[in-house]
Amino acid sequence: MTKLYFKTLVLLVSSQFIFSCAYLQSEDDGPSEAQKETSTKMAAPVKIVEAPALKNENVVIAVSENVKLAHQTVQAQLGPADDQRQGTPTTHLSTGLEPSVALGWLKNGNTRFLKKRFRTDGQSSNDVKRLSKAQHPHTVVIACSDSRVPPEILFDQKLGEIFVIRTAGEALDSMSVASLEYALSHLGTRHVLVLGHTHCGAVKAACATLESGDAGSESLNALVRDIHPRLQDFRGKPNSPGFVNEVWANTKGVAEDLAKRSGIVAFMLKNKKIQITTAVYDIEKGSVEFK
Repeated sequence: MTKLYFKTLVLLVSSQFIFSCAYLQSEDDGPSEAQKETSTKMAAPVKIVEAPALKNENVVIAVSENVKLAHQTVQAQLGPADDQRQGTPTTHLSTGLEPSVALGWLKNGNTRFLKKRFRTDGQSSNDVKRLSKAQHPHTVVIACSDSRVPPEILFDQKLGEIFVIRTAGEALDSMSVASLEYALSHLGTRHVLVLGHTHCGAVKAACATLESGDAGSESLNALVRDIHPRLQDFRGKPNSPGFVNEVWANTKGVAEDLAKRSGIVAFMLKNKKIQITTAVYDIEKGSVEFK
C-alpha cells in the first residue's frame, strides 16, 4: 500500500512538472490562437465616433510675446502662397491610420482600462523584434508628465502604438513641438491627442501666478508663462472643483497653439492631413472625456 501511494505521488509530481514546462514554453512563444482572437476582438473599435477636426479659422492669438513671435515665425514659413509652399515634408503624409479609427482605439482602450480587461497582445518578444525595424504609431499623445497619467496604461496601448510627448501641464517648447513634427512628417501619424487631467499641478501653479508671483525657479516661471495666456478668462475668479474648467481651457489652448507654433502642423491642418482631438483624464474616476 505504501509503495502504491509513493508511485502515485511521483507520477503526480512528474505530471505537474511537465505541465509547467509546457506552460512556460507557450508563454515564451507568445499568446495562443484563442488569446489572439480574444485580444483582437477587444482591440477592435466597438463604435468609432469621429471627432470634428480642430477649426483653425479665426483663432484669437494669445497676447503673450512668445506666442506672438511663434505665430509670426509660422507666417514667415508659410509665406503668401502656402498652397504651393516648398520644403514641407510630404513623403509620409496620409500614410498613417485614419484619425477616426485611431480615436476609436483610444476610446476603447480607456474602456478596457476602466473594466480592467487589458490586452495580452502587442508586447511579446516577436513584437519587440518586429518594431526594431520601424515604427508607425497611430496617434501622437501630448500629455502632462504627472506620474498618475501614463497614456499607454490609460488607453491600454502597447509597443509602437502611440507616440507620447509629456511635459508638465502640456507646456510647449521647441523640443516638444519638434517631436510632434517628427511624428507627423516622418512616421506618418495623422491623429494628435492633447490630454489634460484634473487636479493638474502645473495648471494650479499657473492660476496662482496669473496676477504676479514666483513659481520657484527660472524654468518653472517659463513653464507657467507658457500656460498663462490660456487661462486669462479665469483671472480674479475662484477656481473650479478639481480645476476642471481651467484644465479644459489649457488643453484646448495647447491644441490651438500647435498650429501657431509649427508651420508643419498648420500646413497639415489646412490640407486636412491630420486631426487634433482634445481630452481630459479624471484622476479620481480613471475615465477620459473627449471633445
